[in-house]
Amino acid sequence: MVVVADHIILRQGIQKMLNDKNDFEIVGETENGKAALELVAELAPDIVLIDISMETTNGLDIAKQLLRKPSNARIVLFAGPNDEKRLFEALSIGVHGYLQKTLSIDDMREALLAIQSGERVVGKSQAVTQIIVEFHRLAKEQNRLSRGLSSIEIELIHLVSKGYTNKEIGQQHFWSEVQVKRKMQDIYRKLQVTDRAHAVAEAMRQGLI
Repeated sequence: MVVVADHIILRQGIQKMLNDKNDFEIVGETENGKAALELVAELAPDIVLIDISMETTNGLDIAKQLLRKPSNARIVLFAGPNDEKRLFEALSIGVHGYLQKTLSIDDMREALLAIQSGERVVGKSQAVTQIIVEFHRLAKEQNRLSRGLSSIEIELIHLVSKGYTNKEIGQQHFWSEVQVKRKMQDIYRKLQVTDRAHAVAEAMRQGLI
């Protein structure tokens, strides 16, 4: 394993923690991206553990570069509690693991063993929840685009589902009732329905609202 982190205490802590269990051998360590690329090319490790939140370099960028290389190394990002916003980006580029620094020694060891055996691992259940939420959002967005609905049209359906009248919707957006009716007619056409109730039902069926 190669460890990439800009704090020597973190690198030494990981090394001691894993060496004590005799499951992994740390064959190299570094604090910057260029050296990481060179070490991986030279040592051909099975795992590269990268601190995502280094001050001197971007852990995601290092991961991206390593994943473009012809290597069997499995790329794992080591993340703090404030790094969850980068979880989806990390998984979208194809990393093999995303482990939180709050994991216990045993949990981290088990996660790394699973990654080493070919699994992709996210360390905590709340992180998995974030993935599901993000994929759901992207699926809704894709569905919206495939139907040709604009974001404002989705908002109109949402207001209708809450019982807003055309007059109330118009007042919110400074439109006349006639304008709202025309916009609703466009929505009906795109959803292939004929009235407000069916528009709401179809939007809910498709996960648009």
